[in-house]
Amino acid sequence: MQDFRNLKVWQKAHGLTLLIYRLTIDFPREELFGLRNSLRKTCVDIPAFIAEGCGKPTDAEFAKSLFIALGFVNRLEYYALLAFELEMFSESDYQKVNDEILEVKKMLHGFNQRLR
Repeated sequence: MQDFRNLKVWQKAHGLTLLIYRLTIDFPREELFGLRNSLRKTCVDIPAFIAEGCGKPTDAEFAKSLFIALGFVNRLEYYALLAFELEMFSESDYQKVNDEILEVKKMLHGFNQRLR
């Protein structure tokens, strides 16, 4: 069992969450419970599952939590693309988010491989 805050992958995922919150603050009011909420909820689940995995008793169970987090990263990747195509994200904001998403995906995949 370890402190999730010490994991680089959690730190990166948490930073991505903060970025998404900042970028979605000015989304249209009608998206309050639509895409904005979906982006925020999904990005919060990524570091949450990493944190949850840290409390699991075995590496195999921790790996399952990371696998679930990876699913949320993939979902977030789609939501970010949708926000960009609906012109809610600028091209530069989308690129920034997408770069962060890809980095978290790589880190999760690598960490998961080490645990297995």
